[in-house]
Amino acid sequence: MKGYIKGKTIILNEPLPADINEGEEVEVIIIVRQRKYNFPTFKFGIRDESLDREDIYERTQDIL
Repeated sequence: MKGYIKGKTIILNEPLPADINEGEEVEVIIIVRQRKYNFPTFKFGIRDESLDREDIYERTQDIL
């Protein structure tokens, strides 16, 4: 079954099957699908070299 979330409530797109009675225990599995955008997107990445402080800031011994 598919549905959507509105606030803190899950709204189902279809009615529950007739063989399910009130008070019965059910198992719910939630799969979050990422929204598809109408425009092109790309992932931001950070190169490992960019995380090294020495590559970002000059070393004091190089300045003198």
